[in-house]
Amino acid sequence: MAELRRLLIDPKRISVVDSFDSDILLSPSEAHYLRRVLRLKKNESFAIVDGVGHLWEALLISGNTFKLKTNFYSPLEEQTLPTPLICLGVVVPRHGFDEVLRMCCEIGVDLLQPLRAERSSLSIDEKSSRWESILREAVEQSERLWTPNLLPIIEVSNFWSRCDSNPGFSIATTRNKDIVDFRLSLCGLDKRLDQIWVAVGPEGGWTPQEEVSAREAGWNIVDLGDNILRTSTASIVAVQTMANWRRSILA
Repeated sequence: MAELRRLLIDPKRISVVDSFDSDILLSPSEAHYLRRVLRLKKNESFAIVDGVGHLWEALLISGNTFKLKTNFYSPLEEQTLPTPLICLGVVVPRHGFDEVLRMCCEIGVDLLQPLRAERSSLSIDEKSSRWESILREAVEQSERLWTPNLLPIIEVSNFWSRCDSNPGFSIATTRNKDIVDFRLSLCGLDKRLDQIWVAVGPEGGWTPQEEVSAREAGWNIVDLGDNILRTSTASIVAVQTMANWRRSILA
């Protein structure tokens, strides 16, 4: 059977379905996506993903409703959330953060923490609705079953305490005599950790005080390679490095 195109639906909307024949109302944007973008016609099938590990086959009933073809209690696919969770804290750059969200989601990030730092390049307005939309599209495109958790923006000064002496927490930097290669630091981690984190700074780099605060809180100081990377590039490299490590320990 050909792979079905996917639509991500809030799990709360799916959980109320307790009958094989229950119809579910599509939002205007969802209906537009199915009818105008995917060009599905009445009685054609597509896949429904709830973002928390489940996939069902669905049938388009009309322009604005669908129903499940597979039993709600017997999804076609079911996946537990892989651990350790891949977590990225990143100071939002002036340009390129949309691509950071999209590409990191496709690679496999599980938790995203946007940050403000002393050298942030601009004042960041709350853009959670736009960012959530980008992640939704990336989940559908990459055929993930789990949607990354996007946290509200916080000041980096309030972020370091999250470490709590966890060896899986690293801050990416450069030009530091005590620096360790990020890939090597991952190799020494306990596979039973719940989370692994990397924090990526702004285009101008972390301030000395920010690095000191991170170190005092227990964060490991690591680098991501020999070259100086932009924030967006460093974020993608970091997530790919963590995804490769997790894949190797789960193999």
